[in-house]
Amino acid sequence: MVNADPALWLAGIGIALAVPLTFMVANWIRKNVDHGEMRFDTRDASESDEETK
Repeated sequence: MVNADPALWLAGIGIALAVPLTFMVANWIRKNVDHGEMRFDTRDASESDEETK
């Protein structure tokens, strides 16, 4: 039986955690960082302009 070195274990754990951590960070950024008022707005710009007056 062959045992992997600690460096390979750490690399495997790092790769296994990279994808879920990336999605967790991306979701946190999407929810908590201000992207600007019009970024996800599907309405006509003239409608939202009237609301701000």
